[in-house]
Amino acid sequence: MAGRTAFAMFPISLALPHIRAGSLIALGVTTARSSRLLPDVTTIAKAGVVGFDFPIWYGIWAPAGTPGELVHKLSNDIGRALAEPGLRDRLAEHDGDLMGMTQADFARFVLSESESAARITKDRLRVSAGTGI
Repeated sequence: MAGRTAFAMFPISLALPHIRAGSLIALGVTTARSSRLLPDVTTIAKAGVVGFDFPIWYGIWAPAGTPGELVHKLSNDIGRALAEPGLRDRLAEHDGDLMGMTQADFARFVLSESESAARITKDRLRVSAGTGI
C-alpha cells in the first residue's frame, strides 16, 4: 500500500479492507474457484495461468514423538471444534472452507501442496529467466 511492492499474495481476510478502500487492487484470486467475497475478481487460472490453484490453508501439527494417545485426543478435540456451526460461520465470513481430514489424508494433502508450490515456483522461475521479469 506504500507503493513499493508490485505484487503480493494475501489471505482475502487481510486484503479485503484495503481492496474495498481502493488502496489495493485485486488482480486475481489464487484458488481454482472464484471468491464469495470478491465475486468480480477472476481466478489466476481463468486469467491465463492454466492449472493455477494455490489456496491459503492452515493445519495443525504435533512434534515428532508425541504419544499416540495424545495425538488421537487432539485429533478428536479438533474434529469436535471444526463441527461447531459458529466456527464454520466465522470461516465463511473470511471465505474459508473447512477441510476436515484424517492424519493420513492431511499428510497426503501437505505433500501434494508442497509439490504444487514447487511446480509453481519452477514455472515462475522459467518464465522469469525467459523474459527478464
